[in-house]
Amino acid sequence: MKIAIINKQLILYFRGDVKLKPDLSIEVCGRKFKNPVVVASATPSKDSSFMKKCVDYGVGGIVAKTVTVEPRLQKHVSPRFTILHKKGWPFAFSNYSCEFLATHTPEEWAEELAGAARYCHEHNTRLIGSISGTTLQVWADLAQKMAGTGVDMLELNFGCPHPNDLGYKSGLELGSDPELACEVVKTVVAAVDLPVFVKLTAEGISPVMMARKMQECGASGVTVINRFPALDIDIETGRPLLHGSFAGVGGPWMRPLMLKWVAKVAREVDIPVSATSGIWDWQDIVKAIMAGASTVQTCTALMYSEMGFRKINDFIIGLESFMERKGFSSIAELRGISLGQIVTWDKVDRKTRATSAVNPQRCTGCGMCKGWCLYGAISFKSKKAVIDPGKCSGCGLCASLCLDEAIFMQGPVPIFLGDFN
Repeated sequence: MKIAIINKQLILYFRGDVKLKPDLSIEVCGRKFKNPVVVASATPSKDSSFMKKCVDYGVGGIVAKTVTVEPRLQKHVSPRFTILHKKGWPFAFSNYSCEFLATHTPEEWAEELAGAARYCHEHNTRLIGSISGTTLQVWADLAQKMAGTGVDMLELNFGCPHPNDLGYKSGLELGSDPELACEVVKTVVAAVDLPVFVKLTAEGISPVMMARKMQECGASGVTVINRFPALDIDIETGRPLLHGSFAGVGGPWMRPLMLKWVAKVAREVDIPVSATSGIWDWQDIVKAIMAGASTVQTCTALMYSEMGFRKINDFIIGLESFMERKGFSSIAELRGISLGQIVTWDKVDRKTRATSAVNPQRCTGCGMCKGWCLYGAISFKSKKAVIDPGKCSGCGLCASLCLDEAIFMQGPVPIFLGDFN
């Protein structure tokens, strides 16, 4: 009966009467994710109740908050979150924060994780444990303890911007030391029978080189990339914001940086890549997968947007609708389609020339474009901008900045300035 129904659906599909929904599932290291949307290791996965909430909104996977034996990283400061460039919220702003790791001891966290793991498995959601050790033995002990809770994978936190001045290498300091990081990976891989991902940093080291090294040392995959360490200051007192030290910074502006490293890493390694940082809308999910990611992690969008955890469902619906509209039947078909279109520097087209033109119906005569043009190509006639194609160098600045979208570019080949929305 089921076969008959499927065959009928296929007949309708090929006739064009019915379109089959795309398959959002993706297999990563032998574990099937029902969709590629993963909650990153952060506040939204800070305890079992929050992780269950993520599951209820349909997420494909969750990376639990990082567990440690270090007491100084288990104790949070207050306040620990603020926003930079607030006038740009909700589209162009910075998440500036200094929340540390899980506030539980490893024993307490194992209980939280076990409960979350049961709930995740009941709802076909993958759970990934995240750990940060102090010595090789502690890394092995934490890995075994978390593996015993029923998690599907482990992620080694080699990217956290906070741990420093601790007397040992942790977070991004560890992630910037290839040899020590390799020792940790080998230790953890030998200690557990689970896929082991490494979360990379872009601070002071090439993520591509580090990804290659982690693959050589036995890592099953890499997460690209963590936020950056940063500093902002109160100018009235000169004191650093929040806790008085360096903090982590991220936000939607990180998407182009993340995409660059995901693409570069994906072309150089044979292990899965999980993308993280800069994810704000479903379009960002699509771009990360096009750049070679198998899964895409999100945190800031759940914390700083007006939608909260509902953003998860928004991601999934947007991704599915896009794939259906473009005719992609699976994530595998979508993954990495941008990689072959990234040309090397010597092959960049330097011959074809586009020029800007004006739609007079949209032009309000504001005059700003004349100041933007460094080539003297823009003048005004009857309070409308006019562009001299002989003087226009085709740089694209005026078309990109025009608030009324009255300026556009034209030429003999397709032009890609981005989606200004």
